[in-house]
Amino acid sequence: MSTHTTSLLPILLQADNLPAYTSPFPTVYPLAKRPIVPFHITFKDFQHGLPPVGLVTMDVVKMLSKEKGIKLFQIAREVIRCSQAGKEGNCKAYPDGNCGKKEQGGGKMKKTFKLTVKFLYFTDEVNARGKKGRTECIARILSDWRAEGKFPQAMKLWMDEMFPIYASPKSSMFNASKPATRELFGNIAFEMERAGVSLFGCQAFGVHLTVRYAYEGQGENMKSVAGGLPAGHTPIQGLIKECGSINDQHRNAEGHKTTRSAGIVTYFEIKDEHILPNAEYTYDLPLPCRDSSDYVLPKPNDDEVDSFELLSVQQLIKALRNGEFKPSSAIVTVDFLIRHGFVSPENEPNYEEVVRRCHRRCGASGPGI
Repeated sequence: MSTHTTSLLPILLQADNLPAYTSPFPTVYPLAKRPIVPFHITFKDFQHGLPPVGLVTMDVVKMLSKEKGIKLFQIAREVIRCSQAGKEGNCKAYPDGNCGKKEQGGGKMKKTFKLTVKFLYFTDEVNARGKKGRTECIARILSDWRAEGKFPQAMKLWMDEMFPIYASPKSSMFNASKPATRELFGNIAFEMERAGVSLFGCQAFGVHLTVRYAYEGQGENMKSVAGGLPAGHTPIQGLIKECGSINDQHRNAEGHKTTRSAGIVTYFEIKDEHILPNAEYTYDLPLPCRDSSDYVLPKPNDDEVDSFELLSVQQLIKALRNGEFKPSSAIVTVDFLIRHGFVSPENEPNYEEVVRRCHRRCGASGPGI
């Protein structure tokens, strides 16, 4: 067992960098201290207190206010302001309706109304066309933004790859009288180009496989394969797709049978001034020792992977501390080390927080029946 005592928490905070919140979902973007607006499928979904499909920052809300197919529900709040607003000093209202001393140039108090966006939702016309209508509505908006050069940081990740966006199974868009007819992963509200997922703050799903090799007398060694989970794929199907980067022997039927589902890692990522709830389905694949006749050396099978590197647990932890893993891979790797007892209360001073950071409550909708 590793005897490291320096906390792994700073590594996790690079991936899960949204401060804790007590509401059902985050309501304030921490860097700008501006509201996060929930995005629902229907007006009724908000009324019934269902989880939103997305968490939208105000810069995106402003752009959506100009788009067809999506409505903003706003409330008006009365605000009393001085007509001399902007001058130094505090204003004080007097019975005659003036603000401040007249000899000092005090102005009249004015009543105005401030509009606050409470939530977003699709119009009835879009929802009447179902999943296809919502998918086309979002596709049109994102395509226009891309053509107009809006949100360039997000748009440079455009991959022509659609991701599933889930709604609560209790959403009013589903037929409540026939819940049993829906299949697993059947509560997809619409699909969205991968580059737009962070703009709308929808939950993004991926898969991560950790390959374990046991060396007699030398402990465990690991490799991993990971990728996003596009529309039309269950987690295991997405995993097999990602394993296309490895030679065929590692994605055959035998490998499929020995792959073990190991849970899910959830975390929040602040990405290009937006927030992205992430969920990674995790899998373990134990393989024979390297000196076994059944051992097959993994090799790249396409241009997406340059090489594979086999690491011992000690080398793995050192690589984590040296920042050699991208944050999303690091948090899943730490979860693996926890599950297999390599990170424990005896060697991790912030054990409770480390475990909690691997399993954040995201607040946005995911698969369900």
